[in-house]
Amino acid sequence: MNAISKDTALKFCELCNWAYESWLTHRRLFDDNRNTDETIGKAKYFTSRLSIITQEYTLLQICKLHDPAIQKNSLNNNIDYIVRFGDWGPDAAHIQKLASQLDELFEKLKSVRNKVLAHHDLDALMSSATLGEFPKGLDDRYFSVLQELVNAVHTKWIDGPYPFNDLAGPDVDEFLSILEKA
Repeated sequence: MNAISKDTALKFCELCNWAYESWLTHRRLFDDNRNTDETIGKAKYFTSRLSIITQEYTLLQICKLHDPAIQKNSLNNNIDYIVRFGDWGPDAAHIQKLASQLDELFEKLKSVRNKVLAHHDLDALMSSATLGEFPKGLDDRYFSVLQELVNAVHTKWIDGPYPFNDLAGPDVDEFLSILEKA
């Protein structure tokens, strides 16, 4: 197995950041929006669909970070790959602990990934059962731990931490402000 390259490490950080930006966009637009009547409520049917789309997309981005590092003859640049092939030396136990904490959320999402996001499982679709629930605040903790892992990866292969891009939040605020004025 080839050692992780600087480019591979950077791409991993970017993929994690994209999952974060997707989550932050959905959260600020729908979950944290306290003025829905004057913003997204103006186009409630469209924004209801948009909420589902952004939620499913975010969950899929998170789930892809938890695929196996090796699937058939392909490698996936994700948490498993970084942990398994990162040659973490004395930091290995800490990195494995971070990965285990991240798996806590993924375990709650695995059924929705396997039954709805990646496949159209007939029984799941017909039963209308809720899949992929997780306790309030677990998503915040997930991205906090993911940030810690990303910082460790970026520090090891590039230099210093890699803060997630929080600009998605102000972008959503600007969009909501435009809707308020419309």
